Amino acid sequence: MDEISTQTLDDERSDAARWGDDESVYKPLDSDKTGHFWMLFALLVLAAATLIVLQAGRPVPPSEFQGRALPPLEVAGWLNTDGPLAADDLRGKVVVLNFWATDCPGCVRQLPELASFEKRFRDEGVVVIGLTPESDALGHLTRFLDRVPELRWPVGHGAGVVFALMNAQFTPTYILFDRTGKSTWGGHTIAELEEATIEALAKES
Repeated sequence: MDEISTQTLDDERSDAARWGDDESVYKPLDSDKTGHFWMLFALLVLAAATLIVLQAGRPVPPSEFQGRALPPLEVAGWLNTDGPLAADDLRGKVVVLNFWATDCPGCVRQLPELASFEKRFRDEGVVVIGLTPESDALGHLTRFLDRVPELRWPVGHGAGVVFALMNAQFTPTYILFDRTGKSTWGGHTIAELEEATIEALAKES
């Protein structure tokens, strides 16, 4: 019995030596290294927080559509109006240019909202004008408007020149002009358009 115990102890010592089962294997973490890690982590968090605060405090850059003059309304033709429209005819009015197309799903989807917007603000001197690069040579646009009776505002077709002048690269795009003929806002949703229009009218009242 004693002989077996002695052999067993010798085997355990041999395994411990082979696998490094001694105190050196289970050393605790170096407290200095741990402290340095947390100090570095805290500095990184502080730097990130400082960057966020600085970014939040920076002024929002103006929209590319702000501060621009109402462009010449050079189009191939007009629908929903008795005659051609010119920028001079719109002086003293708040004007919304709606850059759109019949093959633009977002444009068509927003037409009911735009119709509600036009009805809400028309008595306050707000004029909505639709502009599309499409041609009505084959009556395509006329037929489309016939199917959407709530679309009452003037629509200029073949309006590629105006699209280029205002850099309207996406549809729908709405650009709001104040009574002086300067643009004060540009964007792509009716909700933002309504907010900008209310602000524009409030400044002029």
